[in-house]
Amino acid sequence: MLLANAETHWSGLKVVAQSYRKPDQKQRIIEALGLSGRHLPSVDDETHSRYYEYLSANLLLPFSAHYPKPKSSQEEEEFRCTVLELLDPEKHLGDGFDGIFCKTCKGKYEINLPLIELDIPHDDPNFQFIEDYWYWFWNWR
Repeated sequence: MLLANAETHWSGLKVVAQSYRKPDQKQRIIEALGLSGRHLPSVDDETHSRYYEYLSANLLLPFSAHYPKPKSSQEEEEFRCTVLELLDPEKHLGDGFDGIFCKTCKGKYEINLPLIELDIPHDDPNFQFIEDYWYWFWNWR
């Protein structure tokens, strides 16, 4: 966690305020992979498995998404799905092209979809986790 200190003197009292500085995307990804250093590693079986473990522990499930991304208000409902769980890439689908798959529910059907293909609302608490994974997966494979 990155903290910045600021000292202020007020009525003879010393007040120390600490503010949290959000890590940048690269640093969040390094932390997600449980690594230290300044360089992002390539996608391989080991790092992919680490990212799966991180996402499994941190994503709030279930959550709503769209597949594919809707282009109109009519498609908003039609393309909506609920992400039920992540599928372990060592045991299920998952490869260097599509990444981690997740089990989704669309209407009465369960469909396994690539996590990176889902459209997640920007205000969803899972958005940053998935956005960071997408960035790493597409750029370091």
